[in-house]
Amino acid sequence: MRFAVEVKVGALAVVGWAAFAAAAQPPSERVARDKFIPTFAIKYGGTDGWPAAAEAARFDLLVVSSSIGHARVHRSTAGNAWQTLKRLNPHLKVFLYKNGPALYNVAPWGEIGRGWQWIKTEHGPGSADRWIAVGVKYGGPLQGRPYPNERLMNLGNRNWQRYWAEEVYKKYWQADPSPGEGADGLFADNCGYRMPWQGRWHLEGHPEEPDRPTDYTRGGEHQPELYKQHIRRFHRWIVPWLAQRGKRIVLNFGNMVRAPEDWLELDGQPEPVFAAMEEGAFVHPWGKLGREGNFVFWPERQWLSQVQTMRRLRHVRALMNVHGPVGSDTDGIRRMDACDASGHRAWDVLWYALASFLMGYDDVRQNAYMNFTVWGYSRFYWLDEFDPKYLHLGRAVGEMQKVAGREGYAYVRQFEDGWVAVNPTQQDARAVPVPRGQARVLDHDTFRSPERQPLVRTFDLPSRRGIVLLKPGRLIGNGDNNKR
Repeated sequence: MRFAVEVKVGALAVVGWAAFAAAAQPPSERVARDKFIPTFAIKYGGTDGWPAAAEAARFDLLVVSSSIGHARVHRSTAGNAWQTLKRLNPHLKVFLYKNGPALYNVAPWGEIGRGWQWIKTEHGPGSADRWIAVGVKYGGPLQGRPYPNERLMNLGNRNWQRYWAEEVYKKYWQADPSPGEGADGLFADNCGYRMPWQGRWHLEGHPEEPDRPTDYTRGGEHQPELYKQHIRRFHRWIVPWLAQRGKRIVLNFGNMVRAPEDWLELDGQPEPVFAAMEEGAFVHPWGKLGREGNFVFWPERQWLSQVQTMRRLRHVRALMNVHGPVGSDTDGIRRMDACDASGHRAWDVLWYALASFLMGYDDVRQNAYMNFTVWGYSRFYWLDEFDPKYLHLGRAVGEMQKVAGREGYAYVRQFEDGWVAVNPTQQDARAVPVPRGQARVLDHDTFRSPERQPLVRTFDLPSRRGIVLLKPGRLIGNGDNNKR
């Protein structure tokens, strides 16, 4: 997935951010109390791969499979898994995975309501109340090439939207037993403004017969605005519908590089969704490089587009999802010691992502959560970098600035206890000045023992790396933050 967005790089790119942030109203609730970095994790697939309850509860938000099996993993006297985790962390939010109404999953674990065959019979091709998308050429249901168990739906049919919502709610919160007891709402996949798998649909059961949906095709051409109108209408409808039932929705929405304006439009809705996921934040595993076993870093302009868009969110919280491959057979935490095919160590990629996140994070509005995984979505681990006891620089003091070195440059942002620096360029930065006075340069290998690091006035920062610059006399953890 490669996209290009023209963004001005430099000091002008950050002008006005402070005024924008000051004008925004803080959220109605603190989503990650006392945290420096709000975190989320994703757990799909089988029930293997869950950490201990105490570790899972340390995250601020979980996106989880909606099966009874997962709901039972950490059941206790407090209730099912979600209730147990929330007893350990009352601020934790849990969202259950479900494909949004753009797609229907015909697999037994994905079906809702009366099932696919009933929908085809009652609301399929030729029906006056058609819920299924049909092809221009063959007139039949459309099957996805990337995921053969998915069928494209007529998202513009409000009866289908209501059926989807009612049956999902019934399946998750009204069944006996209920997999959703204690969960906060839905994580709806494939809910961006762009039609899923556009150009990759075929007649159901006939992969040799490609086709395109009549609902979003005019004159032989795909009409993205038609789809956008339908999905926006769904967003506006589903938020209050779920709120009436005490639930919320989180979207797997889209890429900030590809269409930052979509994110700002979503953020500006009268009743915005609780959160939306950016599945390729800062570093991702897609495209040819990803298939070859590499972390894929967005070029500087695209990186800057993500940071700026994230920074401007006033209502919707961005789930910034960072993931990629490493060459290791272990599934444990030692997998973080491994490197990708190009030699990028997972710990160093984490610090690059962490520093990038902090460039766009607003600690007043708490506008984002961060996830990092080299385990895909099958398992997750709590990392010391997420623990405020080990990493907490206090409140943000200013906005991101570009600081030139003797060679190259870095983006730097000040916090009460120091600075965070990141180099998203392909050039190593050398002899970059500490913005004021001296600081200790910290990374994954040194942040647990900062006192051993010398005070310096300049620092080097290799390409695609991130660091912390700790001020003299300040603690790397939160031991000195609660006193100010």
